[in-house]
Amino acid sequence: MSTPYGSNDQFAHPGEKAATPKKSGVSKWVWIGVPAAIAIILAAVLGGVLGSRAAKNNSASTSSSQNDGAGSSSSSATVKGAGTGAGTGAGTGGGRTATATSSSASASATLGAAGTYAVEPLPAWDWGTNKAIGMCLGNWLILEKWMSEDWFIEQAGADSWDEWDFSTTLGDRTLEVLTEHWNTWITEDDIETMYQTGINHLRIPTGFWAWIPTVDGEPYLNNQSAYQAQLDRVLSYAHARGMYAVIDLHGLPGSQNGEQTSGHNTTTPAFFNNAVNQGRSDDAVKAAMAYIEASPFRTAISGLEVINEPRPYTTSQIQELEDYYTRSYETIQSSSFPVAMFIADGYVNGSIEYWRTFAEAHATTPPSVIMAEHPYPGNFPPQTNAEDIQAQVCTAAAKYTNYPIPLVITEWGVYTGIKTVEFETAFYENQVATWAWSAGGMYWSYKLIPSVAQLQAGLDYSQYSFITLVNNATGTIPTPASFNLDNTTTLSNAEAYLSALTSTCGDAPANVAPYPAATVTWTEEINARSAVATASLVATSISDAPSSTVTARNRMKRSFQG
Repeated sequence: MSTPYGSNDQFAHPGEKAATPKKSGVSKWVWIGVPAAIAIILAAVLGGVLGSRAAKNNSASTSSSQNDGAGSSSSSATVKGAGTGAGTGAGTGGGRTATATSSSASASATLGAAGTYAVEPLPAWDWGTNKAIGMCLGNWLILEKWMSEDWFIEQAGADSWDEWDFSTTLGDRTLEVLTEHWNTWITEDDIETMYQTGINHLRIPTGFWAWIPTVDGEPYLNNQSAYQAQLDRVLSYAHARGMYAVIDLHGLPGSQNGEQTSGHNTTTPAFFNNAVNQGRSDDAVKAAMAYIEASPFRTAISGLEVINEPRPYTTSQIQELEDYYTRSYETIQSSSFPVAMFIADGYVNGSIEYWRTFAEAHATTPPSVIMAEHPYPGNFPPQTNAEDIQAQVCTAAAKYTNYPIPLVITEWGVYTGIKTVEFETAFYENQVATWAWSAGGMYWSYKLIPSVAQLQAGLDYSQYSFITLVNNATGTIPTPASFNLDNTTTLSNAEAYLSALTSTCGDAPANVAPYPAATVTWTEEINARSAVATASLVATSISDAPSSTVTARNRMKRSFQG
């Protein structure tokens, strides 16, 4: 969640203590199962052939070869392994693991002999051409109390406000309780539901404690294996369906904004003006990239969002943020499997225009830097003028034209003061279609379980819950099937779906995506990385593979609070 587009005002999230960030802040789970044989990552392949830096070269062929037929690559490898745990968060020891990826939804994996399967790399996602119709997995790997408040209070008490308090209160029980939460908050049925309703991208918020060690005084569950096994599980479901994902560093050391969303609701955030936490944040970026490099599903990972909703308040803090972006870009580009880096405007004066020079300096073909925006039209506070709300979408989208890098609305929703299915449907369609003027958007969020106390007080936030909209009897969400399409995981299907939606903003202007060729290109053709990716796949038993028949019919009605 966020402030309105272009605003510098502070908004406490529902259920949060109102934080007043200062201008200068200071600040078990053990793998389950028997260790099994596991294939070793071919480091030489990763270190050499997969290398891709921002330098001069022509990679124009990447877009056309990537655009259609996700999961249709002819390159594949059959890998063998043993062990279980993909569905439970457990895994085998000693190395990176994967789950079998057989699904009726995609040809991205093929079952082979007993105990083996072939994983085919997905075509590279090109943010200059492809359109994300995405979904945020909020309150999954980083807790936000207001998204499941009754459960949160039941587990950690009414005085706990965030994951910091939650972990402090639960202590040794944190692993047990979180594992149950992880396994049930997002399941394969949920991913299938997203796939069937036109979602082709996931945005996965994580805390730094999922990537690097905590330090004395930080109470978070410090078990990277547990968190990353959960990522493996959900990425396997996405990969099997030809869906992609952006990994999001939602909470950084010290907290970048003092909000519950960062893991610590505090009046003394200490990401800025703190050299130690800046360095630890760099380490988190490095650890996330190491995970991506080693992931057997890395071709499904399209980007790394290096910070969520930062709040710099001084010129020096803004410079710290830019320096962090520069260091993060260097880390990502020096990786053996670089992905696009997502940045945020930090709600500085001038919004995205403040960052134009940085964007121009990092404009590549295909794009290697993406601007993330959270406009939330019609909200903060909830508004009731339907025409004006729809116009806000057009106004925001117009600001994204003629920008040197793509923009992705990594958070948006349909929560307003208008509570009719007719408006929800029109508002949903308009935003999906209009955010695709640039590179698309990600709905916040898949679900929220409403608080009984909120409902008793007459507060209904179900418009923020995608699964609730899906389950409306009249059907708020237009699915690909509504337009005789199977999915939106190929460019042609996505464009057909987007074209079929009703937009009040008209056609996309000529000066937005797809972006013209920049003077700097990635040296290796992106699809070359996909072609060799299978050389280092690692796998576990097929017993925990994504199911070949997923119904996605038994869905709970849930709601999301704005």
